[in-house]
Amino acid sequence: MKNSHYLFIATIIAGSVSCRKTEFAEVERTNGEADFTHYIAVGNSLTQGYQDGGVFEEGQENSYPAIIARQMNLVQNDMDDFEQPMLNANGSGYMHLEYINGEIEVISPGDTLGTPTEEDASWADWGTSMKSIKYNNLGISGITLMQCVALNDEEMIVNNGILGGFSLQIPPFIDYEVPGNPFARFMDFGGNPHMLIGGTPIQYIDHIRNSEATFFTSWLGDNDVLGYATSGGIPTEIDGTLLGLGVIQYGNLSDPVAFRQKYDSVLTAFSSIGAQGVCATIPDVTVIPYFNTFTVAGIKEDYGYADVWIEEGDGNGGVVQTRVATDEDLILLTASDDIEAGAGSSETNPLTNGRVLDKNEVIACQNRTIEFNNAIKASAASFGYPVVDMYDFLDRIKPGIMLEGIGISPEYIGGGAFSLDGVHLNPRGYAIAANEFIKVINEHYGSNIPLAQIGSYRGVIFP
Repeated sequence: MKNSHYLFIATIIAGSVSCRKTEFAEVERTNGEADFTHYIAVGNSLTQGYQDGGVFEEGQENSYPAIIARQMNLVQNDMDDFEQPMLNANGSGYMHLEYINGEIEVISPGDTLGTPTEEDASWADWGTSMKSIKYNNLGISGITLMQCVALNDEEMIVNNGILGGFSLQIPPFIDYEVPGNPFARFMDFGGNPHMLIGGTPIQYIDHIRNSEATFFTSWLGDNDVLGYATSGGIPTEIDGTLLGLGVIQYGNLSDPVAFRQKYDSVLTAFSSIGAQGVCATIPDVTVIPYFNTFTVAGIKEDYGYADVWIEEGDGNGGVVQTRVATDEDLILLTASDDIEAGAGSSETNPLTNGRVLDKNEVIACQNRTIEFNNAIKASAASFGYPVVDMYDFLDRIKPGIMLEGIGISPEYIGGGAFSLDGVHLNPRGYAIAANEFIKVINEHYGSNIPLAQIGSYRGVIFP
């Protein structure tokens, strides 16, 4: 009887231990069929870690590729270090919040209010000694897919000038070593083919071909819509008259046929070096806070306008007419100071074309985004690469969702995921984006990379 009693207790203990083993069984970390040895990220500002209106050290440390790399390392600890072209401290400068005269104000570099967080002193020389380094994060703020690959000589000249600068030419009239895009200065783009002594041009796609990537993430294409949208439908221009190039215009909605050709080129480059990887679609940019913080109804209520008057654009920078705005027109976040000064209050004092994405431009952006996403999906499928559907994801969080007990939505400042520039994500938003990539990688390649804990990453910092 006594032995039976002990046996009964032993059975209970054994059962208890057995249950604990089952409940807390250790998970074997594995990279599955994926090889993360040399992970490369290509993309634009979202990839570079841009947030709060600038690129700076903390933002880069919490770029979504850096977060993915940290998580990948948990299942493959022999992977190469993830090298980024880091900026010092404040980098190019950034926005922050301050409590002033009883209100919370957004302070931008150069503001007279509060204590602006100005650019770091090293920003002026950033990139000059970095061009020989091969980085894992090849994200460049502002880059379009059009600028990654040239289909003809004219595109080669323009792309090289925007990313690399019109170097070595016609001094001392203009400093042609300054590229149109300063965030590309860490990368060598060679000489401009337009110049007699410019040397051999190097394209962005050449850096992909030479990347030795075993695995990649691609989130290219956003700026082929976003640049047009954030400028209110007005393209950016560079005066290349002295070089015989005339006015170089970029920032229009990109051509969908060329978009597919160039996306295929990018994936061909990765495929040719045997890299595995994953692609991402473009979100509907008209959903982000930059276009939805100021509404027609809100301006009427807050500023006492009977109507809100706007300039309607022709889609290429010109003005078609001045009219009363409707709910279908999107007022840009950058219209804040103009509205404070009374713009939009009358037909003779409308919000200018560059402060509004009018309804026709909204439709054009949305339709082109769908075309680009169809191209991305078709191109990825033809190479056997999986796709992270960021368009679908942003659509799902639009009404607001809970993640790890944290409310997330596209609302400006209060939504938890976007930074103060209303376009880019904050560290918590980048962690959320990283997790969307990780989910698709795990599903397609049979790996089990743990998701980043989004609560460990900051949202907007309030004073």
